Amino acid sequence: MTDISDIKTKLEAKLRELDMRTHEIDEALSQPSDDNWSESAVEAESDEVMEEVGNLALEEIRKIRAALASIDAGTYGICKSCGKKIAPKRLEAVPYTGVCIDCA
Repeated sequence: MTDISDIKTKLEAKLRELDMRTHEIDEALSQPSDDNWSESAVEAESDEVMEEVGNLALEEIRKIRAALASIDAGTYGICKSCGKKIAPKRLEAVPYTGVCIDCA
């Protein structure tokens, strides 16, 4: 399995990337809308998509912070539901998961 410090470094990098992305989305959503009705309709639809992407990013940020906290607490890789070890391949695929594949 990958070294915990490597996982922590990757999670921190992903957290920074997502933080920048959410700030960019917030900035784009705060721009005033166009006065043209048809342009405003397109912008509104685009804003809805950006909001959903932003919400997904915020959820991933929450999971990454929880994983980083579990690394600091020494409980990383332990399923929060059943208490068993999470398979290394699952942690490689989804390093911020808090549950094993059986509990997912």
